[in-house]
Amino acid sequence: MKKIICLLLFFLIGTQYAPAQNVAQRRAERMKAGMNLSYLDNWWLGTKEKKYADFVKPAEAAKREKMFADIAGAGFKTVRVPINFGAWANYEKPYRWENEEGLKTADSFVKWALANDLNVIVDLHHVEFDGKVQGAATTERIAWLWSKIAERYKNTDPQRVFFELRNEPHDIKAEDWRAQAEEIIKTVRPVAPNHTLIVGFHDWNSRQALIDSKPFADRNIIYTFHFYDPFIFTHQGATWSSEGLPELKYVPFPWSKEAKIETPATAKGKWVENQIESYRNDSRNEKIFADLKAAKDWSNKNKVPIFLGEFGSYSLKPTLEDRCRHAETIYAALGKLNIPSAWWEWDGGFSMFEKGTGKIAPCMRKAIDSYVAAKSFSN
Repeated sequence: MKKIICLLLFFLIGTQYAPAQNVAQRRAERMKAGMNLSYLDNWWLGTKEKKYADFVKPAEAAKREKMFADIAGAGFKTVRVPINFGAWANYEKPYRWENEEGLKTADSFVKWALANDLNVIVDLHHVEFDGKVQGAATTERIAWLWSKIAERYKNTDPQRVFFELRNEPHDIKAEDWRAQAEEIIKTVRPVAPNHTLIVGFHDWNSRQALIDSKPFADRNIIYTFHFYDPFIFTHQGATWSSEGLPELKYVPFPWSKEAKIETPATAKGKWVENQIESYRNDSRNEKIFADLKAAKDWSNKNKVPIFLGEFGSYSLKPTLEDRCRHAETIYAALGKLNIPSAWWEWDGGFSMFEKGTGKIAPCMRKAIDSYVAAKSFSN
């Protein structure tokens, strides 16, 4: 009798969790090639005296309505919307919203995405304000934010609206982020039991952090990572990143013996210099494919879906042709490996547009199409 009871319990537990995981897998399949639409994450556009709560400008936000239609028209199926909800709440208990206009703008973005038949990811972005606002990213405050965000969007279609718990956790130990994520999951689930969560790991949602981590107990999760490799190509000229990158320029893709990469004086003895030295290997198609395949292998091993939430290249220094070659390398690998993704970003410094226009460059169009072609071939 005990044996029969154990078998029944095993069956019941299995049927309780298996369907939820199938839901996450099916929803991940529907995401396909996607796009990030930034703006509601740009807290630095606000004023320090108001703790950046005023960063959203109605006229600028209104321009984005057409962008959702353009994203859908370009063939993308999913839009990831980075939102700094933390800017619109106070920083000491009892927590409360202090900027309803910001929240209404976030609502509009979600509605515009759904109106254009896009899957939409509500992404809690820059909650830590790069350390500029004390107390902004405590576990208690983030959990409170998610209790309110989940309540706000709990009646949206769970087939099409996803909740990403926190963008790029960093300067936090792996175990501390895991504990924080578990607390957020516990907060969201009673409010929104059917929505699929998107969760990354420490070290800026890095691919290696994903591979080094274990899935959470909740079965309705898609796991995310970001991939900007080779970093000295994708971030050459970036003023907000590693020492040596702002001065780095004319890095081709892939490596070419004809194009000598000059190491800036600011990069000497730093991480960037090491990356320049290893660039010949790092920019090989085979290396990039192997790195992405390692993430897919983790997905297959753990029987959980994955999503590449950000990839792309900063347009300031490299040529468009090099950027397109890089994009095609990534898209073709993603298609072959069947990994859904979201390019960073639609209309900012990482955009796919031809210079001076709002139109996707033909070579970028070719790169996007390589995702579908590789996906069809792999199937």
